[in-house]
Amino acid sequence: MGTAEKPDSDGQRIVCPGCLLAAPESSIRILPYFDDQVNGYVVLYRCEQCWLPYLEKTRARITTTGDWAEVASLIAFFEHHGVFQLEFRRGDPLPVVRALLGRMIDLVGAGAIRLSARSSEPANEAEANASAMKENEKLAEAAYDAMYQSSFPTAKDCFDDARSYFAKAIEIAKRAGLEDEVVRLTARRDHIVSVYNTQFRGVR
Repeated sequence: MGTAEKPDSDGQRIVCPGCLLAAPESSIRILPYFDDQVNGYVVLYRCEQCWLPYLEKTRARITTTGDWAEVASLIAFFEHHGVFQLEFRRGDPLPVVRALLGRMIDLVGAGAIRLSARSSEPANEAEANASAMKENEKLAEAAYDAMYQSSFPTAKDCFDDARSYFAKAIEIAKRAGLEDEVVRLTARRDHIVSVYNTQFRGVR
């Protein structure tokens, strides 16, 4: 008679996309990683053997970027996991916020900040839509703020980023049937377009 296999004492197991080995959920590292296709930071799952090089890539990228929208994307990633940076919220300069993000990445590496797989999973489609809409709105507002700190042609790039993120947020709101949000976001986008046209267009 065969011997019954002992249940995994660590509970659920997750396949690491890096090495394709199943590891206990408790040992899986949740990391921020920049995805060029979505132009922002997304959740990356890696096991204890695979995670460190990916975290180092994230640190190298965020500590050298001059893109406020990219910084805001990483801020939004951390906030989604319940980790907040007050310096960003009070409008500190980019170098300050960027340096502190580098330290936050170091804390993730040291295990002082441990991100949870559960917190990255929206409870339902409505929550997922609301989260995506709000994240794009945050990125749009961050790009708009950066527009005022930039000179031509960087200000134009920030404006284009803000308009693009608002377009994404509006499209998500439309798909979710959030008519009040569509009206609000459209009005905000139009205001920013008006500001750019009156204060920045043609400035060299």
